[in-house]
Amino acid sequence: MNVIPVSMINEVMGVQKSDNSNLYVGLCGTMFVGSDRYAMVITEVISPKVVRVDHMNDEDYSKNIMIDENTMEYIPVNKMSNYTRVNEDKTNIVPTGIIFKLRKNNRWIRQGNSLWGTGAVHFGHADNYMDPSF
Repeated sequence: MNVIPVSMINEVMGVQKSDNSNLYVGLCGTMFVGSDRYAMVITEVISPKVVRVDHMNDEDYSKNIMIDENTMEYIPVNKMSNYTRVNEDKTNIVPTGIIFKLRKNNRWIRQGNSLWGTGAVHFGHADNYMDPSF
């Protein structure tokens, strides 16, 4: 790929951290959609290349983010109860969120979306920003 699509300029310019080797529940991330950024959190690690991710609550974003030994941002396990729900037959707790897959271009993309589409998540740093121009 020789040209960066306009929809990815913010993603390319905004990536501060992204380490795909040490994923865990509570690890923060940022989803890039055009010129907006959304704070995200991993709610389930299904495999090294498949995770479930949910939008981070405002309270967690403003008060509960910690930094681990690798300078990656995370939410402590005891604060992760906001990202679960009880299943219909009330026998199990299920994580909330959407499944993202690590694609061959090293981008975490929502399951079913195209390889170069918007909405990729980079893990390690949470950032919220809504572009006021729209």
